[in-house]
Amino acid sequence: MFADGRAQLPGESVSRLMLARLGYARPDLQVHVVGPDGEDYWLDFGFRRSRAFGEFDGIGKYVDDGLRGSRTSQEILLAEKRREDAIRGVTGWGVVRWGTAHLASLDRFGARLRAFGILPPG
Repeated sequence: MFADGRAQLPGESVSRLMLARLGYARPDLQVHVVGPDGEDYWLDFGFRRSRAFGEFDGIGKYVDDGLRGSRTSQEILLAEKRREDAIRGVTGWGVVRWGTAHLASLDRFGARLRAFGILPPG
């Protein structure tokens, strides 16, 4: 029921399971957004009712040399900032990131989402 080949990281799959346990309707997955200069962006989760996107943010892309390639952590952070700015600019939607620490418990994950106005249907 929760298996989905579009998940890029295990944290995305865990997030989907926890969202279901918290009572969230199924969010849109791998949502495509075209940036202001024609860039293609893909976001892990889309919460239409809350007008927000969610991103599971693993730390590997910032610290793992194999994932970073020739880019520095600073370059990756700045690229992520520009990406989020472009997404917010063209959609008017918010973006919330969470990591493994937020998935440590349902309460912690739910609190993270609520802090950004992403609420389960009620």
